[in-house]
Amino acid sequence: MTPASTWYPNLGAFTFPTLFVRLFPDEVEALAAGRTDGPAAQAVIARLDRCTARLPGAVFVSGDVCAPTDSPSFAADPSVSSGAGAWRSLTGSAKVRAAFETGRSCRIALRPYRRMNRTREFRLFFHGRTLRAMSQYNLDRHYARLAGRQEALWQAGQEFAAAIAGLLPADNQVVDVYLCSDGRFLIVDLNAWGPPTDPLLLKTWDRDWSETAGLRLMPRPVRMTGDISVSF
Repeated sequence: MTPASTWYPNLGAFTFPTLFVRLFPDEVEALAAGRTDGPAAQAVIARLDRCTARLPGAVFVSGDVCAPTDSPSFAADPSVSSGAGAWRSLTGSAKVRAAFETGRSCRIALRPYRRMNRTREFRLFFHGRTLRAMSQYNLDRHYARLAGRQEALWQAGQEFAAAIAGLLPADNQVVDVYLCSDGRFLIVDLNAWGPPTDPLLLKTWDRDWSETAGLRLMPRPVRMTGDISVSF
């Protein structure tokens, strides 16, 4: 994942309102070590409290490059309402601690919590700042409601892509988006082009990206009927 703090200044109008908390070296060390108490932890918690008070409702907290999805407190409730809750979620995540320990992150990001509808998440593939493909993000099953709107969704994706293409930090970029109920896309994350980013329904990075692939959706399951003989 591309650090949100690097692209937010240019793309803030196209994503969720986000606040960033910069950590000092001793605070980075405390987070990487998973400390939940002590002067450094308390200093960050106080700043996180200021942020949670400024954002409406519950808050989604993450490291600058990854969310604490492996944290026990995140599994119990992905939203937080206080600085202490945010710190507990972050320190309980092995991948967030590793990101800070290895220097890949030195900031915490906070934004209003929003319950995501899995059918509204997509991944956009920009090559040469042109949208070449779009994929259903959650590959758990076929969604008939998406298939019925495939062309309209692709058109909406192209319009959104035209608005943000010139603001992307790289010519080749993978952008995760969420389609709101009002028809607007919002950026969730920016990812690097190529492995380890998952190409999802584009299957492989080894393809001719000068060709436009459109919106890829999970196909309808094949239903077999009639007298079917199976032998082993």
